[in-house]
Amino acid sequence: MEGFAASQTPSSGRVAFRFRKAIDADGEEAFLKRQAMATRTWVYRHDEILTGRPFGFDVDGEGWLWEGCGRDRLTGHNLRTAACVQIPVPQMGQRPVYQAIAWEGKLVLTLGDAPFYLVFDPAKRTCVRREIPAARPIVWYGKKASNGKVILFERTESKALVLDGPDAEPRPVACPFEGQLAGGWSRSDGYLYCPLSDPARIVRFDPVKERFIDENRSPFAGATLAGSHEQDGILYLWDTAGGRLLPLVFEQGTWLDPIPAPDHGRVYGFMGGGFGFQGRIYICLSTFAHPSRLDLETGTCVLPEGPLTVDGRPPRFLDRFLVFDPRTQSFDYLVAPEQPDGVPLLCYSWTDGERFAITGVVIPFAAPGEPGQVFGPWFVLQSEPAGEEPGFELPDVAFDREAHLARYRRRYGASRSLYLPHEAHSPAIVNMQGPATDYPPGRAAEIVRRAEKTDANAYLSHLAEVVTRDAGTDAEAVKRVAGYVHQALYYNPIQIPHTSDPVAILESHDARCGQGVAVTLALLKALGIPARRVPLSHHVVAEATYDGGDHIVDAMFFGADQPHHDGCVLSVEALKADPHVADAFPQACFAYDPELLESTDGFWVLGYVFGIWGSEPYYSYYLGAEKEHPPTLPLALPARRVDGHRVCLNWARSLKMGGGAVEYDVRVYSDRACTEAVFHATTEETSVVYEVEEPNRMYFVEKRAMDGHREKNPDTWYPAARSNFVLVPEDQYGWYGVV
Repeated sequence: MEGFAASQTPSSGRVAFRFRKAIDADGEEAFLKRQAMATRTWVYRHDEILTGRPFGFDVDGEGWLWEGCGRDRLTGHNLRTAACVQIPVPQMGQRPVYQAIAWEGKLVLTLGDAPFYLVFDPAKRTCVRREIPAARPIVWYGKKASNGKVILFERTESKALVLDGPDAEPRPVACPFEGQLAGGWSRSDGYLYCPLSDPARIVRFDPVKERFIDENRSPFAGATLAGSHEQDGILYLWDTAGGRLLPLVFEQGTWLDPIPAPDHGRVYGFMGGGFGFQGRIYICLSTFAHPSRLDLETGTCVLPEGPLTVDGRPPRFLDRFLVFDPRTQSFDYLVAPEQPDGVPLLCYSWTDGERFAITGVVIPFAAPGEPGQVFGPWFVLQSEPAGEEPGFELPDVAFDREAHLARYRRRYGASRSLYLPHEAHSPAIVNMQGPATDYPPGRAAEIVRRAEKTDANAYLSHLAEVVTRDAGTDAEAVKRVAGYVHQALYYNPIQIPHTSDPVAILESHDARCGQGVAVTLALLKALGIPARRVPLSHHVVAEATYDGGDHIVDAMFFGADQPHHDGCVLSVEALKADPHVADAFPQACFAYDPELLESTDGFWVLGYVFGIWGSEPYYSYYLGAEKEHPPTLPLALPARRVDGHRVCLNWARSLKMGGGAVEYDVRVYSDRACTEAVFHATTEETSVVYEVEEPNRMYFVEKRAMDGHREKNPDTWYPAARSNFVLVPEDQYGWYGVV
């Protein structure tokens, strides 16, 4: 194309920039409709995928988006179903994947300064290593050409590596023009347009003839060119660190006047990759404030002297793409939705013309509103929803509660805030650090989305039928429902999803009182048993009508063993008339394991949370009685040898909010089920001496801290703190619970 070659030295009077708008009224309406649709996006977070910055990705024919998130692993997200997978790829050798190219059912993975690239088969989970024909190769990016081939760009020797198929040997084609060949874009004329720097220019590569044909110098020699979008005969590129778009008349090869980008040098300093979609250009932004330069000796980016970024912080992507509309010559931003636990960064992008996707990462807050380290949950922002994301299947009645709790014991991350503020009850403290969230946002959004797609009637009816199978009476059915809800929902002291949808609550298995009531009422409704929600003081319960009366159903607190008298479950009204009756029934939901309240680094999580036993009042308070708290658990300390066969059993002193005497009930058992007592004592001290009957035998100890509340109900329930020990010869090596 002579015009392209002839314009290598632009004339001093460059062609003024003009917009063409040759569309009729119907075309204008359709164009505006496309614009409105393009601004709507859907975010799918995968909180289980923690990564630093994502890199280049591609989407295969099955809708799977493939990206290297981290080292030695490949991550997939399905644009249609929102499903997520992670696949180990040890052949990466601890290298990041700079770009994944989906091609003929396989993935071509570039690895930066590696002497090879990888060909990965997602279906078979097999990986083949392909050597790169260069002395010290660096391959970041590749591009699919219009003739079906893939071109990889080798930077150190400035070569185009031509691949006829994923498993084909690459054919190197040297670029005759001076500069570092880093990437390129396929355009409608079939050529690849590749930027070079120092001086800035575009060279064209013919993938059919497999040769470079010409170059076109930019009017700004110091520019570094990125991106490419073809619109109305004009090719739009942008100067990465110059904050301007550089339009090029496609057929003539003539550069038009530059278009300054807004907010450059203030909001962002670098304009990276981008894409065109439905007539508009979307450009990735970064706080980095310099052109990108690569040291070919080390394979690392060259960092200049002085400030690196526009804001003085470490370089990072932004939460937005710059959007330019050539037809109206206007700019806008595509901004990622705010996240409760950090700052979302929009990184790499993809489009097939009908849809687009942008991947990113959420930087957790170091302090409220301040981004911390660039490592966090991975997400995908899509132009279309994952319409095939499934609802929930029929529920798993055999829920593994212990496995669920194991996910929470000392699993609260050390980077997360140890304080959960709640405006109405627990204002934020002055030195709060890290993100403070009630529940993983990605997981919460997923269960709500999928619950909305679930046939709730079928789901709940099936669950109610299975739970109450063979129940002969309504009373027995309600008992089974309450027992199931108690087992299936964990009264989470730290975090719950904010939803009232019974299906979503059941799938999360984390709830508080109001959510437990929502599930209880939904299941009773499915059974045709009348029930209603009843508010108490700082609490809420359900009440079911059967056997000619009303009966409390507080499944989260009491499960199948609801407060009763002579076998008849009491009504809320009857319990309010004698509120201390309820204190005799176990409230095991609040007797938390210490590790369920702790972070991975061993601190308590505070604020709007439920704490240790004794931080919540007796149940009678919720029924209108005066507020009173039980003593805290007498946590076990090691037993101490006294003499002979005597040991001193020790425990931490229990505390009682508001003060008051505490007495300890101590029992020693010979069996692990704690049914065969061999010793019983009560004391106001924090230790008691026990003479061991049989050495080299394990004994099991239960200690209960009891207070004056027994005067209001002698049968008041007190949970036991447990320990065990074996008395062995003093010089025996090992740990036996005795010091």
